[in-house]
Amino acid sequence: MKIIDQTAYFNPETGEISFPDRVRAIMKYGSIWITEVQAQRSIIAALDKVLDKSFTVLRNVPLADLDANIPLILIGPPGVYVIYVTSLQGTYRAKGDQWGTISGSTFKDEKPNLLTRTERMARAVQVYLQRQGYMTLTGVEAVLLCSDPGVHVDSLRPIVRVVMRDALERFAASLTQSRLVLTPEAVHDIASRILNPPKPAPPKPLVEVAAAAGTTLPAIESPLTDLPLPQSAAGGAQAWNPDSLGFNFLEATTPQDQQGQAPEASLVPGSQPPADAASIPEIQPKPSLRTRLALSRRQLILLVVSAVLELILLVVFAFLVIRNF
Repeated sequence: MKIIDQTAYFNPETGEISFPDRVRAIMKYGSIWITEVQAQRSIIAALDKVLDKSFTVLRNVPLADLDANIPLILIGPPGVYVIYVTSLQGTYRAKGDQWGTISGSTFKDEKPNLLTRTERMARAVQVYLQRQGYMTLTGVEAVLLCSDPGVHVDSLRPIVRVVMRDALERFAASLTQSRLVLTPEAVHDIASRILNPPKPAPPKPLVEVAAAAGTTLPAIESPLTDLPLPQSAAGGAQAWNPDSLGFNFLEATTPQDQQGQAPEASLVPGSQPPADAASIPEIQPKPSLRTRLALSRRQLILLVVSAVLELILLVVFAFLVIRNF
């Protein structure tokens, strides 16, 4: 089996990771990532004993336009398999898309959900290959593989294939007996496209495309030139007439306008004033403030009488005050 390893931070020769790289890996992927990477080594060694050189496994390859790395991508004549290796221990249940632990008769959801995570990775690889032109590829199978021999998974129609450690050799043997889907050339081409995705070609200008096709681009005209102009009876273009809209801009008409006679004054801005200025009513000036405040004779007499009475009261009040002293 061909093994292409692109695991980050690990030394490809010794398979070990230094302390500074371990800290960087934990900060980027989490502490469980190192345990899963170490579990992948035993799984690859077991698959290598059964699968021949027609199979290629890509380990921790970063897929284009995807932040996460794919743990294992197994490519062979039976097809493409995305394998997620977990090192969990204990008893679990995989029912549909539910993943959790079993304690007696109690089921508890476990985070992260390894079933949905594996299924999404397989779907991402399938979409990527379809965009690369492999439209006839029926599908990419998702496999959740448990590396610890002591783990037990109760499977009930899960969305991905669950393989435990004691069934790993049987799973590898089934691959060699499966129906052939890919040719050796297709296996090599798929691996090359995943490792070295082709760069999209820059778009060519429209002028070069038209020249290669032997055609010319149509002249770009103003969109207003395509609008038809009203033609007169003589064939010339008529001037724009607001009356052709079905209404005029005058707010009101006089009785003479309704009878077809010329109005005395035009309401259109900029027109000449009427010749007969006498027909315009004269504007009366407002009375001045002094005129409006003028008092009548009766009012003046009342003011004088009230002033005399007030003066008499003041004199009496002053006399009484002086007498008491």
